[in-house]
Amino acid sequence: MLLAIDAGNTDVKYAFHDGHTWLLQQRVALNDFCVAPKQYLQQLPKQVLIANVAGPQFKLALEAAFPTDSLQWVKSTTHACGVTNLYDCPEQLGVDRWAMLIAARAVTQQPCVVASLGTALTVDMLLEEKYLGGVIAPGLQLMRSALTQGTYAVQPSNGLIKWLPTNTADAVATGLLYAILGVIEKSIFELEKHTQRPVLCILTGGNAPDVAPYLNRPVQVMDNLVLDGLLQLTRTENSL
Repeated sequence: MLLAIDAGNTDVKYAFHDGHTWLLQQRVALNDFCVAPKQYLQQLPKQVLIANVAGPQFKLALEAAFPTDSLQWVKSTTHACGVTNLYDCPEQLGVDRWAMLIAARAVTQQPCVVASLGTALTVDMLLEEKYLGGVIAPGLQLMRSALTQGTYAVQPSNGLIKWLPTNTADAVATGLLYAILGVIEKSIFELEKHTQRPVLCILTGGNAPDVAPYLNRPVQVMDNLVLDGLLQLTRTENSL
């Protein structure tokens, strides 16, 4: 039995895998999880793989609740599961991004862009066995918060996506979406120009289902891509 944990900036996602399928998948607010990890994980299996970008708060909370010898903190490396990491300093690549790239490569050999739409927007480019690099931008909620905090007249409200917005709420909702789409579409354009080949777009993260219908191409939405990448790492090491 494997437990995979994806500790993100806002939420902790975790799931158990029995060697054939995911048995239980859960999402918990990061702050709630750190207060009482044992409330959510009463007992750990022998193998626990963790991708942590939540920082020391999460690491300290988990190590205080469970024996540290059962916890495997995954790190980004130069090479894993057939993927070569071309980041200037491979170990500085966010481990969640690294796991997502490994999961994506297990799905397709086609050139692809992996876009994660969570607290931050990350868009990473994968060509054959090489991770070429990627971009980071604020996610939808961060952009909305920055806009409302930095202006007097624009206040949080639910707007609609419209081609020609005629009120502030719709203008904000549409503008934020267009900003996200621009980062993703530009990344796809550059990779297709570089490869002269069609590029697959994979979306993941909490806002992926909301953004997918507005992209100008077919996309593949994959839930829990980080967890799938952790699973691939275990399988490659023949330890599951």
